[in-house]
Amino acid sequence: MKRGILRKIYFQNAEDGNLEEFTVKFLQSGLLWIYIALNPKKQWNVVFKKLGRKNRLLFTREYNKAFFFTKTYRELTRLFLGKEIALKNLFLPLTAETYPDNFIKFNRSDDLRWKEALELVS
Repeated sequence: MKRGILRKIYFQNAEDGNLEEFTVKFLQSGLLWIYIALNPKKQWNVVFKKLGRKNRLLFTREYNKAFFFTKTYRELTRLFLGKEIALKNLFLPLTAETYPDNFIKFNRSDDLRWKEALELVS
């Protein structure tokens, strides 16, 4: 599976069978948003509820970043993967779905990581 390449490169080939442990392990890495964005069908709302209080804020930031990248780079994602990623909006107002650029500023390094991740899994 091509997504296995992503886990190998960004997440030290860690198993994601226990999603809560995987999330806690990589929450501080600053790269979890990539995994969230490319795995929209996982039960992220359940993981959020199981996290401790101090990890919830960081998880929310990572999830929101994933959400914004899937919305902002919708066409690029469709070009690389042949489909659109439908990540649910769990933490933001509904207007964020229409105007994602108004809610977050991206770093150039995040742009490059997203494009690299799309290339790896395509």
